[in-house]
Amino acid sequence: MSSPVQESDYNTSPTPDPGTTHNNDPDAVATDSDSDTDNPEASVADPTNRPTITLKMLNLCKEFLIMIIIAVAYAALTNETPPKVSKSPAAYPFFPQNSIVTDWYRGQITEAIEDARSSDIAFVMFYAPWDAESQTARKQLEIAAHYMQNEVAFVAVNCWQPGSECKRQYSKVYKWPVLIAYPTHGRGIQYNGPLEAFHIIKFLQNVCKPILRPETIDELIGKHDTVVLAKINVLPGSYEYAVFYSTALRFLERDPFRDSIFAVIPQKSDVEPSISLHIWNGTIDFEGELTIESLTSWILKNSYQITNWAAPTGMKSLSLSNFMQPGPTLILFTPKNPLLQQIDHFDMLREAAYDYYNCANNSNLTIRQKLITESRLRNRRNYQKMTQKCHLPTVITNLPNIWTNNTDICNCVDKESLNKFCESTVLTSKPTIQKTVNRCRDFLLAQKHSPVVFESRGLESGVNITGAACASNSSLKFVAIDSLRFYQFAERLGVDLGKRERQKSGVVIVNEKMETHYVMTENVNSGNLRFFIFNFTQKTLPRSLQSKVHMKAKSDHVYPHLNCSKSSQFCVRELTSDDFLPTVLQPNKVVIVYYYSKQCAFCNGFAYMFLTAAKLLTPVKDITFVRIDGDSNLLPWEYTMESFPTILFFPSIRKSESRAFPRNLPITVPNLLGFILTNIDPILKLKTMWCICCQTKFPDEKTRCVTSLRMETLTIIGTTLREWRNSTRKQKVLYKLQVLRQLHLLFAHSPEETSKININLNKLRD
Repeated sequence: MSSPVQESDYNTSPTPDPGTTHNNDPDAVATDSDSDTDNPEASVADPTNRPTITLKMLNLCKEFLIMIIIAVAYAALTNETPPKVSKSPAAYPFFPQNSIVTDWYRGQITEAIEDARSSDIAFVMFYAPWDAESQTARKQLEIAAHYMQNEVAFVAVNCWQPGSECKRQYSKVYKWPVLIAYPTHGRGIQYNGPLEAFHIIKFLQNVCKPILRPETIDELIGKHDTVVLAKINVLPGSYEYAVFYSTALRFLERDPFRDSIFAVIPQKSDVEPSISLHIWNGTIDFEGELTIESLTSWILKNSYQITNWAAPTGMKSLSLSNFMQPGPTLILFTPKNPLLQQIDHFDMLREAAYDYYNCANNSNLTIRQKLITESRLRNRRNYQKMTQKCHLPTVITNLPNIWTNNTDICNCVDKESLNKFCESTVLTSKPTIQKTVNRCRDFLLAQKHSPVVFESRGLESGVNITGAACASNSSLKFVAIDSLRFYQFAERLGVDLGKRERQKSGVVIVNEKMETHYVMTENVNSGNLRFFIFNFTQKTLPRSLQSKVHMKAKSDHVYPHLNCSKSSQFCVRELTSDDFLPTVLQPNKVVIVYYYSKQCAFCNGFAYMFLTAAKLLTPVKDITFVRIDGDSNLLPWEYTMESFPTILFFPSIRKSESRAFPRNLPITVPNLLGFILTNIDPILKLKTMWCICCQTKFPDEKTRCVTSLRMETLTIIGTTLREWRNSTRKQKVLYKLQVLRQLHLLFAHSPEETSKININLNKLRD
């Protein structure tokens, strides 16, 4: 279809001549038309004919192109065939077929949750089969399931299977596995602790029994720093008890190690309920509307303690630095057994901390300290009793089911081994024997995690630290860290736990503000700990300068220590904090130190430049090149570097005038050699320049080098002449001038006579 303008142009005839007559007779018009047709030249010569045809063809092409686009779009819109994609791999079981854990490996989350809710308590692991941590947790979950299968149902759900129900519902999970405990009623409680069977078992035991019922509050205060005590009605239908119970369960998400204890003392319904928080320096009563949110917020706001367990997560966590800021912090490294209610070394730390903060004879602190002492003695006696009572470890651990009756227990394993045990329990009731077996079973499981460690008794120190916190502007904070899980922190601070095979405990004070730390070298006991704290308050503790130590562990990576033998032609010695000062401060020796770190990405590249310069100057015996890992070795503050790599120059005489390689210069071999030549004395500079000239391979460069050496000799001669005029020992200076003159002549006329030049250079040093 043509546009209106184009049609008008096509039908309009040329403008007629004004003198020509036009008739309306049809024959006349036809005659004119025929005459035009018979004349082909007239048609060809018409200038308006060719553009008109071109425009029509262009319009037709446009219409055709539009029709094609419409057809393609219509086909795409009406095409119901989905795009071809490859099928996802078939789901396969993640746990063995005979596993206690019910594995919903196709991601059927609805069925899994229904299965979990059918039990009193279910523990569900949402996993991804390819994830390394999920694979690690699989084995630990099976161990926990074998131990607690009669109390908790264990379920696993594959939440990574493409197209599965769990994948659609939890598509934005960025870390696997996710472990959640589901009670029969209420929301699930997520487990945020270590992926280890012992910690999982302890968490599930706390979920099964989130609230304790002590006879007296003193029983708990001696064991725990934070106790949330409720005196409420515990009969069915009690609103206060329901809120308190739910709060205790939800608090396990924040506190999987159960450092805060929830306890209840039953009251009659006509007595007004009360909730109180017992902390180190007093008791706080809860006021306000009782809800889960308000109670949780109140506990978190007021539960400050002077002794804490710190557990860095390893995910760029700032939890440890928060404990160590801004003042000094005492850190106790000791094994933490999650299955034990009390850790003796931690209780020892609590005792010392209460004494340290008891500034004004606070009665609350005095009572707490006494309760801790009594609790420690009682715990030691109970341990000895349990050791005697549970002297059959193979029998107890091999019991197939601890909830069976008396006859089955006495017939399940070797009768001779169980003879004494069965005779002592044959007259007892079923609950009694079950309780005994359960306690022994838990006791032996705790021993399997790690042996119980008690304080090694030593000479009691007569040092008094009572109220020492008030004697200084910056008081100590007290932190405990599990030495089994976080031994890297201990070895990084110079605490060699390998030397304490039995205790595996150590104490260190870190002052981040002053960039210092102090290590207690004695055995960990109450007397030594108090003496260590006393010396710190008196500022008599020597700063620790120990190098990084290494424990024997599967995950330990030890870099080899480089010791240079006399037979080696070229070697850059590796220093530690033990031999750093004797090396750099040795007299009449220039020492160049290269500070590096294993975390420094540029250190390896710059180390090549340092080694090249060291190899080039190997013949100069008065210059020593060494290196040290500044990140792993603890040095005095004046020798500690804040950035890596750093090159430090120690002169031969005035060691206090050490210099650092300029940071605005790139570390290259010429710049490094220039830095050394600028700072050494003139005679050593002459010898060093000659060493460089001898190793220059190109003739023109060697000529320029010798010329510079000759000019340097003239400069030294001028300086020596001034020295001779003012010297009282003119004969010695004159001898030096004669040697310099001889060297100048050799450099000018006989630079190839290296033996004579070396002899004269040695005369200068003599």
